[in-house]
Amino acid sequence: MKGERFKEEREPCAFFIRPMAVEDIGVVTAIESENPAPWSGGQLAGELDQEGGWQFVAESRAFGQVCGFVCGRSCVGDGELLKIAVGREHRRQGAAAQLVAHTLHYLAAQGVARCFLELRAANLPALALYERFGFRRLGVRKKYYASPPDDAILLEKNVALVS
Repeated sequence: MKGERFKEEREPCAFFIRPMAVEDIGVVTAIESENPAPWSGGQLAGELDQEGGWQFVAESRAFGQVCGFVCGRSCVGDGELLKIAVGREHRRQGAAAQLVAHTLHYLAAQGVARCFLELRAANLPALALYERFGFRRLGVRKKYYASPPDDAILLEKNVALVS
C-alpha cells in the first residue's frame, strides 16, 4: 500500500538522558579519562555548581549505567557546549546524538538563541555529528590544543532551528 514504507518498526531509544548528579562524577570521570587532555574529577564536579551551567548524562536503558555525558554553560542568550563524551564501548550507538538533541531542546526551552562549541580538527566523527544537527563552522583556531597538538574548529548553531 502507498505510504507503508514509512511505517517501519523503530527500536526504542537505547539511552535516556537525565541531569547529572554528584553520584555520577566517578563514572563520568572514567569516561572523560578516555579522551585527550581529560578534565579531572574535581573539574567535572565543579561544573555542577556553575551559575548558568547544565550537565546531563546518557544512561543505558538495558544496563542502567551512565554511558556518556555533556556539560556546558549559558549566559545572556548564548550557550556553550564545553564537554561531551561517550564511553568507548558505547560509541556509535546514538548516545552522543541523544545528548546533543536533548541539550539543544533544553537550551531552546531556556530561551537560549545560539549554541557554540569548539572541537579538535582531527575529531571527524564529532564534526559530522554536529554538522548533522545544523552546526556551522565559524572558523579555526590554529594550534589551539597542546596535548596532542591540534587546531580547534569553532561551530555555532541557531537554537531556534533545533532539528
